[in-house]
Amino acid sequence: MLRSLWLFGLYVAFVVLGAAAPFVATLGYVWVDIFQPQNVAYILLNQFPVAMVMGVLAFGTYLLFDRRSPPPIGIETILQVTIAVYMTASMFWAVRPDAAWEKWDWAFKTMVFAAFVPFVIRSRVQIEAMATTYVFSLAANFVPFGLKTIISGGGYGTNLGLQGGNAGLAEGGQLSTVCLMAVPLAVFLSRHGQLIPRMKVMPLAYWAVAALALITAIGTYERSALIGLLAILAFMVARSKHKIGYTMLATFVLAGLFYFTSAQWVERISTIKSFDQESSAYTRILVWKWTLGFVGEHPFGGGLMAFLVNHIELPAMDGGPAQIQFGRAFHSIYFEMLGELGYPGLFMFLTVALVSFIRLFRTARRARKYPELEWVWALSNALQAGMAAYLTAGAFVSIAFVPMFWYFIAMSISLNAYMYRVEHGMAKDLQGWRATAAAPRPGGWRDRPAALARSGPISRIR
Repeated sequence: MLRSLWLFGLYVAFVVLGAAAPFVATLGYVWVDIFQPQNVAYILLNQFPVAMVMGVLAFGTYLLFDRRSPPPIGIETILQVTIAVYMTASMFWAVRPDAAWEKWDWAFKTMVFAAFVPFVIRSRVQIEAMATTYVFSLAANFVPFGLKTIISGGGYGTNLGLQGGNAGLAEGGQLSTVCLMAVPLAVFLSRHGQLIPRMKVMPLAYWAVAALALITAIGTYERSALIGLLAILAFMVARSKHKIGYTMLATFVLAGLFYFTSAQWVERISTIKSFDQESSAYTRILVWKWTLGFVGEHPFGGGLMAFLVNHIELPAMDGGPAQIQFGRAFHSIYFEMLGELGYPGLFMFLTVALVSFIRLFRTARRARKYPELEWVWALSNALQAGMAAYLTAGAFVSIAFVPMFWYFIAMSISLNAYMYRVEHGMAKDLQGWRATAAAPRPGGWRDRPAALARSGPISRIR
């Protein structure tokens, strides 16, 4: 009861504040889309379409009050909209139309809203608020999971989070991947966050959040989590100014991982080397093989949820009989795109990821010229690290359309657009809740007047 009332109060706060500040309504939709309070509330929020109400409010307030400084329309935005249109068109040839429409209902909204986000999230405060909303929307699931993992040791298929069942954030593969994506964002906020007053304890709090996200990812016992973790550590070492320090940190993390984890975790992870003798891993190989054959006959894909028509022959393992299994999930973002939207869908998906990486890399390189824009460089690297985790761990999880990745794309577009306005002198002074400075403020929010008084074109950018 108390949980439901608290969530309802938070939802109402987003609605009320969003009516006055349109970007808050957008953040409210992001919170609803990631956290999904209607699935954990016992009363009120599970009685009406919370996402639709917040989405209409976000679009409506933007169109009425906030149409200013739109971002340059890039290939990422065009491809997101194209994917949304293409997945709609795929309903005409979907092999399982009833199930396809069910997935389309949320996947289409994810693509469209992610394309819309950069039109509203423009200033530093708004971009940071987006990153903070992202992290704390996930924290409600991974903080209890991480704490319980420290006590119990976790386990494969063990549900220690806020949501029940075996779907969404209750499914280990998805939970571990998005937790890894949140780690670099939490580290970024620990150093450059300004929305919360810069008390001495705040960096430690953000690092604790990052640690619990990491513990949750490992505590799921998902092998894909280890691959994503290695990708993040490698990327952070490669992109950091302090390579020796990050190398020592990565070594410490890996050493602690193997020292503190249980024998069951080590036993499960070791099956990576013997995938052909482990049913779960071998099933993935057979599903991928089936998908390649299916796309050979259906080059434009079989529509959303096409995996429901598959069947694989699993040979005898561990002394058991041979099995024929039907409707096994793709277990890969790449084969999910390929099987559902065919070669055009996979090409567009890979292009969005590649272009986002390249733009973020260039944005970080340009921002390093200005000390005032160190946060842009840091956030660019954090977004790239999170995307690296998704693109590696996601190779073994069917999460191609989850909003977490597409909101990363949205934040990257917002950040690139911000840098574009900085370099072209297009950032205008804003009033009230829109105001934000790009200059660093070592003393936190109390030193805002001194920071705003600095001379130079960049330090006065809003």
